[in-house]
Amino acid sequence: MKRIGTTIAKNAISNLIRGGATAIVALALPHFLTRSLSHDRFAAWSLLLQMSAYMTYLDFGVQTAVARFLAGYMERGSEKHRDRLVSTALALLSMAAVLATFVIIVVLWQLPNLFYGIPPELIPEFRLAGGIVGASVVLLLPLSAYSGVLLGLHRNEYVAAAVGGSRLLGAAGVLLLVQHSHSLVLLSACIASATVLGSLSQIVMVKRLLPLTVSPSGVRAATAMELGGYCVGLTVWTVGMLLISGLDVAIVGHVDFRAVGYYSIAAALVTLFSGAHTAICSAFMTPLAALHAAGEVDLIRGVILNATRLSTFVNLVAVTVTFLGGRFLLQLWVGEPYATQALPIVEILMLAHAIRLVMNPYASALIATDLQRHGVAQGAVEGIVNLICSLIGAYWIGSLGVALGTLIGAICGLAWTCLLTARRTAEISSGRRKFISEGILRPFLCTLPLVIFTVVMYDHALTLNSVALLGLSAFATYLLMHRFGGPLPRSLQFAKPFLQPSRLLKN
Repeated sequence: MKRIGTTIAKNAISNLIRGGATAIVALALPHFLTRSLSHDRFAAWSLLLQMSAYMTYLDFGVQTAVARFLAGYMERGSEKHRDRLVSTALALLSMAAVLATFVIIVVLWQLPNLFYGIPPELIPEFRLAGGIVGASVVLLLPLSAYSGVLLGLHRNEYVAAAVGGSRLLGAAGVLLLVQHSHSLVLLSACIASATVLGSLSQIVMVKRLLPLTVSPSGVRAATAMELGGYCVGLTVWTVGMLLISGLDVAIVGHVDFRAVGYYSIAAALVTLFSGAHTAICSAFMTPLAALHAAGEVDLIRGVILNATRLSTFVNLVAVTVTFLGGRFLLQLWVGEPYATQALPIVEILMLAHAIRLVMNPYASALIATDLQRHGVAQGAVEGIVNLICSLIGAYWIGSLGVALGTLIGAICGLAWTCLLTARRTAEISSGRRKFISEGILRPFLCTLPLVIFTVVMYDHALTLNSVALLGLSAFATYLLMHRFGGPLPRSLQFAKPFLQPSRLLKN
C-alpha cells in the first residue's frame, strides 16, 4: 500500500472529527441536563444511554471484520469475495438484531429487579424510553455492515460525517426539547431517530462509492465461517472490554442508583479521552491490514513501536492534567455537587484508562494482522479481574470501589500483554524486551519531571510559584524528549517545529 503515513493521518483526523462530535455531545448534554433534570431523572437518563450502548456489543466484531477483510480484498481486486463478504455480514448482523430484541425485552421486563433504586413512578416511563432506544439499536445492527465497508475503503471521513452529524443533530434536538419537556420518552425518541438517520445515510454513501451486489444469494457458509473464525477471538476480546468498563454504570446502578449520576459524569469525562485515543489508533487498522496483505512486516513493526511511544506519552500527560486541573474542569462543566462527588472517581478512572490504553496501537495491529487470538487471554483476564474487583469494591465502598476495580484490572491487563502477548507476537511487536523498553519505559522516563511535580502538588492549590515550577517541569520534559528523540517525531523538535503527519509514523 502506498503512502501509508498519509492514509493513516487522514483516517486518524476523520476519526478525531467523529470523536469530536461525540465529545461535544458528551460535554454539552450533561452540562445542561444536570441543571434541567432532577437527580433521579438524570441518573435514569444516564443508565438508559449506557444500556443502549451495551446492545451495540452484539455486533460481535462483524463490522470490524468487514473493514479488515474488505481492505484486503480491495488490495487484491477481488470483487466476488467483496460482495459475498458484505452479503454474509448483513445476514449475520440481522441474526444479531434478533438476539438484541430478545435481550432488550428481558431487561425491560426485569428492570425493577436489576436496579432496585429506580423510583417506582419512573419505571413505566423508563421502560417505554428503553423500548424506543432498543428499537433503534435493533435497526442499527444490520446497517453497521455499511460502516465496515466505508472503513475498509479508507473512507473514514464519510463515517465521521454520518455518525458525528447524527449525534450532533440528536443532541441539538434534546437540548431544544428539554426546555419544554423532561420526558425520557421524548428525549430518547430524539436521540434514536437521529442515530437511525445517520446509519441510513451511510448506505447512500456506499452505493455512490462502490458497485456492491448485496443479495441473499451472496450469503456463503464458507464466508460466514471465515468471519466467524475471525470474530470469535474478537468477540471474547470485546466481552472483556465490556467487563472492563462497560458494566461499571450498571453495577453502580444495581448497588446504589443514587450514585449513577455522579459515576456517569466521571465515566463520560474519561470516555472523551479514551474515545479520542481509540479513534486515532483505530485509524491504523485498515492500512496495516493492507500492509499485511502486501507482506510489509518491517514497516508494520516501525509503525506500532512509534505509535506505542506516543500513546504512552500522551496518556501520562492526560493523567497529570486530570490530577492537577480535574476539580476546576468539573466545577466549570457540571457544577456542585456533581464535581465534588465525581472527582475521586475521575482520577482513578483516568489512571486506569491511561494504563490500559498504552496498548491501543498494538491492539489495532493485532486485529489488522489477524493475530487477535493472541489478545483473547489478555482481554479475558483483565475483564474477569475487573468484574470481580468492581463487584467486591461496589459492595465494600460503593461507586469508588467500582473505579478501583477498573484500575486493578488495567494493571493486570498491561502486565499480561507486556510479559506474555508481546512475546507470542514478535513478528509485529519487535520482541518483548524492545517493545517494553522502547515503547513504554522511554517515554515514561521522559515525563518524570511532570509526574514528580504532579505527585508533590496533588491536592494543593496552584500558586504563582507552583505555576512557574509547573512550567519548568514541562520544559524539562520537552528537553528530555528532544534529547532522546523517541517519544516525539523529529518534526516536533526544535529544528522543525511544524508537524508533518506522514513523518509521525517513521522511526
